[in-house]
Amino acid sequence: MQYHIVLSGTRWAQTNEEIKLGKRPRNYIALLQEELGACIDMPNVEASSADKVRSKLFAGRPENWALARQLVKQLTSDDVVFCSAEDSSIPFSAYCVGKKDRPKVVSLFQNFDRPRNRLTARWLRIAKSTDLFVVGSKFQQDLVCRDLNLPKSRVLYLPQFVDTNFFTPGLPSPDKKRPIIASAGLENRDYRLVAAATQDMDLDVKVCDASRFAKRLKKSFPDVVPANMEFRYYEMGELVQLYRDADIFVMSVFESDYHAGSTSLIEAMACKRPIIATATKGLSSYLDPDAILTVRPGDAEGLRNAISYLFNNPDEAKKRAERAYQIVMERHSLEVYANTIAARMRELGGGDRPDESIIIEPARQPANLV
Repeated sequence: MQYHIVLSGTRWAQTNEEIKLGKRPRNYIALLQEELGACIDMPNVEASSADKVRSKLFAGRPENWALARQLVKQLTSDDVVFCSAEDSSIPFSAYCVGKKDRPKVVSLFQNFDRPRNRLTARWLRIAKSTDLFVVGSKFQQDLVCRDLNLPKSRVLYLPQFVDTNFFTPGLPSPDKKRPIIASAGLENRDYRLVAAATQDMDLDVKVCDASRFAKRLKKSFPDVVPANMEFRYYEMGELVQLYRDADIFVMSVFESDYHAGSTSLIEAMACKRPIIATATKGLSSYLDPDAILTVRPGDAEGLRNAISYLFNNPDEAKKRAERAYQIVMERHSLEVYANTIAARMRELGGGDRPDESIIIEPARQPANLV
């Protein structure tokens, strides 16, 4: 049995070099590759005109479709494939639908709730050729099961991961002068709420306003930044220190079905910081009531009161931070994430396929791509 990991991008070598230099946390892909002895397949191939059309109609870039087209011709039922994102998952599974001797497929979906991904998944019937979907929240798991008429045995909820060797507890900076509220990220963030809640408090608010996966949205930021609030880019090492400097970490996001904010949230948990988060549907899987203090989305008074409560109750804040750290080590480590995927791929490599007869066919079906 041969294992493959299909990446959505081509920065594999560069990423590994940055990891070796200690500039960024480890990637679960490297652990998964080592565990399985897997081949890494990247979309560094030339796209055809048909690939370009499919990328406009569906998800993924033209190069993702080109790679999928080539790989599906080469692989058989003796292969097990892990696709690391929607951009690689949808093209590969779509081409596998019409292949009788197809490989077993495990697909990671982080944003199934996006309309384009949901419609594409149904239209291209990728459930018929995907043996296991992997999602990052229980809400997403329920959504995939409902949309694609699948049992939960075909949709694995696997919480987000963090490199607990990189994001670790530590001492605050020696030049720290005032209490610090920290936050990080761009996706679906509501920093207007943080500004409204803290602008009159005697503390500093420091925000890492950068993300590899999301754009900067005007609605996320206050029109006038308060004097005690600072937005800037942090290198990875600086970000770790920001978490350590934080007296409280705040994850403020708009209401959403997607688990936006989960990565920064568990990074702060790994650094053993007291945390306040907005209680959204998407984040509900991550908000253990013994660890994370929650407020309603958009509730500035509630956030202000929660911040004051943790400052006035340091023993409880410390207890919550300790519980959050324990949860990270038990559920969110890089090793747990990679080993769980590896185990499921091994099961597929040595066992039977799921019963595809349980899938309810949509009334209208497109022609096969192969």
